[in-house]
Amino acid sequence: MIDNVASVASDASVASDASDIRPKTAPPTDRGRTRAGFWLVAAVYTLVMLGGTLPIPLYAFWAPRMGFGPFTTTLVFAVYALGTVLALLVFASLSDRVGRRPLLAAALLAAAASTALFLVADDVPTLLAARFLCGLGTGVFTATATAALGELAGTGHARRASTISTVANMGGLGLGTIAAGLFAQYGADPTHLVFWVYLGTLVPALLAVIVTPETVPVRRRPTLSVRRPSVPEQRAARSEFLRAATGVLAAFAVSGLFSSLVPSFLREQLHVHNAAAIGAQVGLLFIVALIAQLTAPERWISGRRAAPAFLIAGVAVFEAGLWARSLPTFAAGTLLAGIGIGLVFRRGIEVTQRLADPRRRADLLATYFLSAYTGTIVPTLALGILDQTINQDIATLILAATVVAITLAGALNRPAAATAGAKTT
Repeated sequence: MIDNVASVASDASVASDASDIRPKTAPPTDRGRTRAGFWLVAAVYTLVMLGGTLPIPLYAFWAPRMGFGPFTTTLVFAVYALGTVLALLVFASLSDRVGRRPLLAAALLAAAASTALFLVADDVPTLLAARFLCGLGTGVFTATATAALGELAGTGHARRASTISTVANMGGLGLGTIAAGLFAQYGADPTHLVFWVYLGTLVPALLAVIVTPETVPVRRRPTLSVRRPSVPEQRAARSEFLRAATGVLAAFAVSGLFSSLVPSFLREQLHVHNAAAIGAQVGLLFIVALIAQLTAPERWISGRRAAPAFLIAGVAVFEAGLWARSLPTFAAGTLLAGIGIGLVFRRGIEVTQRLADPRRRADLLATYFLSAYTGTIVPTLALGILDQTINQDIATLILAATVVAITLAGALNRPAAATAGAKTT
C-alpha cells in the first residue's frame, strides 16, 4: 500500500493524466441538478443493495413451507451471487457505451421483477429464479452506479464519490437484513409484507434515475458479449489493482461465509428464533463495515496492514465463537471482521476509481465487483457441499483457513514501483 502523502501525489498525477484522455464534454449547465443527481443515485444505490439482503432472514420461513434443507438454502444464496457475476461479465460495462441511466433503469426493472417473484414464490424453482434476477439487477447497478457517482461528483471529488458509493453498498446490505427481520418478526405476513413495501419504493427510485443527468456524453450502439475482465495496462497500476481485487475477494468471502452461517448457527446452536435478532446479527457485519469506512483513521485505509489484520482477527474470533457456541465471542468476531471488510472495500473502490480510464470506468469497476462476488460464491457453495459430508465446524474451519491464506497472500504481495496510467486491457 502507498502511504498517505504518496497517495495524494499519485491521485494528482493520475488525475492529470486522465484529463488528457477524458471525453471532451462541456461542464453541466446546472450544477444544482448534478449535485441532486449525485445524491439521488446514492439513495437508489442504497435501496438496490438493501433488496439484495432482504431474503436472508426469511429462509427459516420458506424452508418448512417448501420442504428444503441447509444445502438448498446455500444454493439459493449462491444463485444470487451467480446472477451478479453474470451481470458483471455481460451487462455491467454496457453503460460505457449506451449511458448510465438506461442501465440503472434496467437494473431497477430487474429488481422489481425479482420482488414480484418473491411475492408469488411457493416452490424452490421460483425462489431460485427470484434470487437470480435479484443478482442480475444488483450486478448491473453496482458497477454502473459507482461509475455514475464518480462522474457526477466531478473532478477533484473522487474521494467523496468513493466514500459515498461504499457507504451506499455496505449500508444497504446491512439495512436489508435488519428490515426483513423486523418485518418478519413483527409484521402481519413474514414473507410478503416486506416485499410489497420494497416494490413500492422502487417506483420513486425509477423516477429518481430518470431525472438524474446522464454522464456519458457520446453514446454508441450496444454490443452484447461475454467480456474479458479488464485490468490496467501499465505494470505498476495493474499490480495495485490486482492487490485491491484480491483483498475484496477475501473480504467478500468472509461476508458470504458469515451470511450463510449466521441464521442456522443462531437457530440450531444457540436456539435464537427471533427473526429480528437474526437479521440484526447479520446486518451488524455490514453496519460495522460502514462505520469503519466513515471513521477509520486515514493511515488504516491507505496502509497495507490494518485491513488484513482486522479481517484475519475477525475470522479467527468468530470461528472460535462457532466452536465454543458463544454468541458474545461470535459477535466480537463480527465486529472485527466488519472493520476489515469496510477498510478493504473502501480502499479498493478508491484505487479502482483512480486507475480507471474515464472512457471505460464501468468496465474496470465491473472487474472489481466481479472479484468481490466471486469471493461470495465459492465459500458459500463449498460450505453447502462440505456440510453434506463432514461436520459443519470442520467445514467452516477449512474455509476460514482458506480465506486467511488468500488475505495473507494479498497483504504480503510486494507493491510494484510506482502507480502509473489508467488504460485498461
